Amino acid sequence: MPTYRQRSFIRRAIDSLLAQTRTDWELVLVNDGSPDQTLDAIEDMLVDDRIRAFRNERNTGLGAALNQATAQARGRYIAYLPSDDVYHSDHLARLVERLDEDPDVYLAYGGVRKGFSSISPDDPDWLRSATLLGDGAVGREAEALATRAPAEWDDSFKSGNLLALVQVAHRRSLETVVRWPTRTERTSDGIEADHWRELLAHGAVFSYIGKPTCQWTQHPYQRHRIIGGRPNEFGRMVGGLAMYRSYHGIERGTYLNWQPTQGFKVDERARSADLHASLASAAQPDPRGGLRILVVGDLGFNPERLMLLEQQGHQLAGIWTPEPELWMVTGPFPWGNIRDIPLAGDWRAAVRDFAPDVIYAGLGWPSMPLAHQILDAGFDAPFVLHFKEGPGYLYRHGLWPAVSDLMERSDGRVYFNDEYRQWFASALGRQTDPNHLVMDGERPLRAWFTDDFAPKLSAADGEIHTACTGRWLCRNDWREFVEAGIHVHIYGEVFHDLAYGHIPAGVDTGYVHLHPTVQPVDWVRELSRYDAGWLHIFESNNRGELRTATWSDLNYPGRIATYAAAGIPWIMRDNASAGNVTAVENLAAKLGVGIPFNSISELGGSLRDRDRVDAAGRAMRSVRDEFTFDAQIPDLISFFRRTIARFAGRSHAAGRTW
Repeated sequence: MPTYRQRSFIRRAIDSLLAQTRTDWELVLVNDGSPDQTLDAIEDMLVDDRIRAFRNERNTGLGAALNQATAQARGRYIAYLPSDDVYHSDHLARLVERLDEDPDVYLAYGGVRKGFSSISPDDPDWLRSATLLGDGAVGREAEALATRAPAEWDDSFKSGNLLALVQVAHRRSLETVVRWPTRTERTSDGIEADHWRELLAHGAVFSYIGKPTCQWTQHPYQRHRIIGGRPNEFGRMVGGLAMYRSYHGIERGTYLNWQPTQGFKVDERARSADLHASLASAAQPDPRGGLRILVVGDLGFNPERLMLLEQQGHQLAGIWTPEPELWMVTGPFPWGNIRDIPLAGDWRAAVRDFAPDVIYAGLGWPSMPLAHQILDAGFDAPFVLHFKEGPGYLYRHGLWPAVSDLMERSDGRVYFNDEYRQWFASALGRQTDPNHLVMDGERPLRAWFTDDFAPKLSAADGEIHTACTGRWLCRNDWREFVEAGIHVHIYGEVFHDLAYGHIPAGVDTGYVHLHPTVQPVDWVRELSRYDAGWLHIFESNNRGELRTATWSDLNYPGRIATYAAAGIPWIMRDNASAGNVTAVENLAAKLGVGIPFNSISELGGSLRDRDRVDAAGRAMRSVRDEFTFDAQIPDLISFFRRTIARFAGRSHAAGRTW
């Protein structure tokens, strides 16, 4: 029984063990660095000499804790009792009986009840079944583990796992060759499924005992739900790497190989090595001295930009959104020296101890309640708001009053483009803003913008080759692409899954090609091979009135900087010809880097015009440094300094005003 932060569950689990009809068991309990006094909750139970409890000072992760407990175990068979799950009273007896009666069986498993479902004959199969994948997997376990269809993005159970740990008991002869991976080797919601696959690959025979004998409890902080994500009350998919690091208290200097079954994958150690090598001579200290900057909320993408601020001598602390969306980046981070201030405990005292010169809050709409909470705390430091999300989300989730107040009371505001600034000026009735900055604040580092350009694929085969490094949002019939001769190369396994069946039809044509996620260090080398890159493809209907604009009209997609690094132009729908205004089209026209289209056949003609495509590519290379965070730092720090001076020059008691 590995346990972490499950004080409220653990008594129920151990009580179900004490109630077993088979009594010759031992419990090897590993309290894996829990901060919630887990062992105090079961102190009276620990007098049973069949229970041996071990405590790790810091959390080591599920894999390491399982290996630790297994090494301590003295029994003939190994069974598992996660501290939030429950055995029926005959569970161990039935599993042991199967292993004793058939020496060819390596692993026996009972059926499982999911959550607090009833056990009536009318229950749907998914509530009570032999495996987590249903009754049909019995006798064909290896096939079921190998062939399960990809999960939907908003599914809380994405791993394809066949057996919950609580279901299983097995022999020990493969123990030295099939180990549980530690979190630095691989952190995944699929380690159980991978473990069963490895056992089967080594010849293990699995056997179902014929009835449910345990309960798999479901709650928001199950490991697979933190890693793979779960919908919260707003319907957002929260979880991911940031939440995992925060929930488990993983310290700076510990790098994870983050490999969710479905989601954004990153080997932190490899990426950090690339980053440090690239940053060796990137930034010099600010000659005016460093600022103390409290970052509040989330960072969107490209969190390494904070390291550049540290290199210039600025000191950073962070208060992070406690339930970030899967794609969001927050601390704690494995690199740098950012001071993390948890919302638990006396965070106000921690902020006062840090004594920030400026509070910098943003970016996504889920971070706005936290930003408002920090502003209301009334710290003696200027408050800068940087909001980058669609205003429609604020309306939908009841956050517009809070953000209106944030805009009104903040000492400075950062808008990620001028169209967004105009939208807020209209919505709030403020046509001028005396202290603002226009800056897309989640740009990547110049370190990723190498000169490692590759030859074009089109030069080798005469075909048109385009790239897409995010969600594929152009839903035209794939036959149009075939007729136009346009190949589409889609990067990132998570984005392949997000197409909900649309992409496989394109793959079947031979004109859609799927690639793994391309890491920043490889952006230029990999993506410069293409003629152009796809942005969000949408049809605008604002007729030139920004007050009616949608998020798509106002947005700068994150991939614009990725394509800029590779020096390839942007593919976008031509909304301007119909009198609509969109921020990204305005930017593309200003820089000369866009390939707008009204039909796929028209786009094919434009992409075959080598002079046009080459000119747009040359224009992109000439301005690509504008898409780096390095280029934005002087303006951002100068803005902070102006805001600090304005704040110091008036009475704090008078209150903030726009």
